[in-house]
Amino acid sequence: MSKVARSESGMVVAAHPLAAEAGRDVLAEGGNAVDAAVAVSLAISVVEPFASGLGGGGYLLVAPQGDARRTVALDFRGVTPSIQTEEHFYPNGATLPWVPKIGPSSATIPGLGRALARALDLWGSGRSLARLAAPAVELAEGGFEVSETYAYVSGLFEGTLRCFPEAARIYLKDGRRYRPRERLIQKDLARALRRIAETGFEDLYVGEIGRSMTAAINATGPVWGEGDLARYEVKLRTPLWAEVASATIATMGPPSRGGAGLVSALRRLHSQGFARFGHNSARAVRALGSTFRELFLRLDAIVGDPDVFPVDLSLLDAAPAAAPAGGSPGTTHFTIVDREGTVATLSQTIGHFFGSGVVAPGWGILLNDDISDMSRRGGGRNSVGPWRRAVSNMAPTIVFRDGRPWLALGTPGSLRIFPALTQVIANILYFGFDLERAVAAGRVHWEDETLWLEGDLPPEIRAEVRASWPGNVVERRAQDLFFGGVHAVSIDAKRTVTGVADPRRDGVALGL
Repeated sequence: MSKVARSESGMVVAAHPLAAEAGRDVLAEGGNAVDAAVAVSLAISVVEPFASGLGGGGYLLVAPQGDARRTVALDFRGVTPSIQTEEHFYPNGATLPWVPKIGPSSATIPGLGRALARALDLWGSGRSLARLAAPAVELAEGGFEVSETYAYVSGLFEGTLRCFPEAARIYLKDGRRYRPRERLIQKDLARALRRIAETGFEDLYVGEIGRSMTAAINATGPVWGEGDLARYEVKLRTPLWAEVASATIATMGPPSRGGAGLVSALRRLHSQGFARFGHNSARAVRALGSTFRELFLRLDAIVGDPDVFPVDLSLLDAAPAAAPAGGSPGTTHFTIVDREGTVATLSQTIGHFFGSGVVAPGWGILLNDDISDMSRRGGGRNSVGPWRRAVSNMAPTIVFRDGRPWLALGTPGSLRIFPALTQVIANILYFGFDLERAVAAGRVHWEDETLWLEGDLPPEIRAEVRASWPGNVVERRAQDLFFGGVHAVSIDAKRTVTGVADPRRDGVALGL
């Protein structure tokens, strides 16, 4: 299977070949992009259980029939439980040494199930949920050979998994991490998927599966309130729009800081005359690093859950600097285009790899740890409080020209998300790269007062940057998964779609 594909009839670009096949088959049967997105979402939850699943949330951006005017975002980020007050979470105004990253206290109320149901209601073609879930059921029941990435991640988080007997039973093999090409079977998850296919996603919220999830989280004391799952609401939001150079960008607005970071970074680079700097020259690398640093130090003072706090992104240029909060690397992204031109680009996550570690017994659904994305201190825009969405870095994005989709893309990667997307789009806008070259090109990142350089940058450029950057510089290997896994499409004037999967990860592009 290829990292690059072209088609005039439809395209799926996803993080795992088996999930991409599930979506392509739906398109081949006449399903639309949203039908295919549901199939991919459920299948990727089986073959990448460490990154996303029905115990998590995310964002979806849809351009029906490619119409910019009808483009809309679904926000299904997890929400904090009703009983998690600031006074409870930060006793006596304490600053916590850390925010929980594993265990029941780290889990928010998940939104993916209701989001998939809402998407089908709004844009689906009428295909049965049983058909769309069938590939995921088969993969969970019959198993699949784990990838190098799964083996690597399960090795990194083997200690975490050992803390949770149900997770260890499912995601480790006889008490050890899986090796590449060993077969992972998830009978309990298959049971859950079959039940959802028969009764609908609401079983996750008001049915037996939902009651099991709540019981698992509250096994050692109350964390989720009774009725919290039933109360969960998917939000239909207006995308964040921006004009940059010759392009119109639609991306995820708050509670995502990734979308705000992306459009602000592109505007700043454009105002500096970034095209004159030369691609990945020392001057360009310094400009990228400085831009990312300035934005990271400002975003947290501005972005929060817009249903709780007023968010004025125009303050980005004047906001006080503050150390950025972290993010979660356990995310996946896929992009789909159908024969009618509808674009669906979706990021979904369970937080850090393997989420909270808590699994609903008998159902194989791994719960998220999205509270780990929130602040160690109370009183802020990203502090824990009842019924709040944590600030996120995910930023599914569609770029339009002349009112029609030109690019659509997104990536996992925690704090590296908006810097990666900025560089891919800038490579196309300012340096004339095609999509394949733009995605593969070496990347830069700033975090924790450190400038990170991918090994794909020329050695003489890395040496010049080390000598001239006023701070720490760390070099990483070439094509390093640290810098994300962009899954993108471009659509030319003849409506030919090119799909590109990032060479840094396991993804593929499959066209009809």
